[in-house]
Amino acid sequence: MAEATAAELGKTLVTGATGRVGRVLVAELLRLGVPVAVISRSPNRVAALWPGGRVETRAADLTEAASLRGVCDGIDTLFHLASYTPRPDEPAIYEAPSHWPVTAEGTANLMAEVAASRIERVVYLSTIKAMGDVAGASGRPADEMTPTAPDTLYGRAKLAAEGAVLTTAQARGIRAGVIRLPMVYGVGAEGNIPRMIAAVAAGRFPPWPRIDNRRTAIHLDDVIAAALLVATHPAAAGETFIATDGETYSTRWLYEQIRQALGLPVPGWRVPLGVLQAAAAAGTVAERISGRR
Repeated sequence: MAEATAAELGKTLVTGATGRVGRVLVAELLRLGVPVAVISRSPNRVAALWPGGRVETRAADLTEAASLRGVCDGIDTLFHLASYTPRPDEPAIYEAPSHWPVTAEGTANLMAEVAASRIERVVYLSTIKAMGDVAGASGRPADEMTPTAPDTLYGRAKLAAEGAVLTTAQARGIRAGVIRLPMVYGVGAEGNIPRMIAAVAAGRFPPWPRIDNRRTAIHLDDVIAAALLVATHPAAAGETFIATDGETYSTRWLYEQIRQALGLPVPGWRVPLGVLQAAAAAGTVAERISGRR
């Protein structure tokens, strides 16, 4: 199976390889025996992560089209994970101005190079934020047929990037698929769930009310499995998928599970929803005034 996957993927190019998902994807590709090249502005960081020349670095910047010339030469499969990561001092993480030039325009720049190359397949890891919060507010689960209405710059940039990938692929006869990811867990100390665990352990997370705010999630290992499946399955061509672990989770359920795992009792009282909404509104105003997240 590993040999078949490696033969089908051929030489692979990964963007966003030094990110938390990208690092695991590259590790799995190497385990399968796939030759891997990565696009990075920091060759030294790539060399530190994968010493001994195990990974080829192609120095380029998605926002500078000229730097991408020839970056796809000799590549058979592209896994496109790169996006903008807001700095700690940027208060509105989903409205950070750099989302558009990096994610939307950067993807368009990259796909222009893909169109001129011999790449046969492309997998783009997107986000359910490309659908907008309204997608989950209808009272029923959203699926791939749910209309998209992104309500953040981050979501709009991701949707534009999806369009660039699928449109270019269709025009050039390239097999491409898009995977929209929900919250990803299993990423070690990174991500929202580890931050929530730390807040609960420190007593900084209030007893959450019982509201039915169901969310989907996916384990990091399943993200990698989904990416490889979309890359190698012919039926995935031209399709957009929402990948989850098949379960739904409420904030209250997560809160109780974390308390129990930490050996802490679950409080018998809960903070009223209205109090949390007022605190959130005050926090938003404070962010805008102070410029701090």
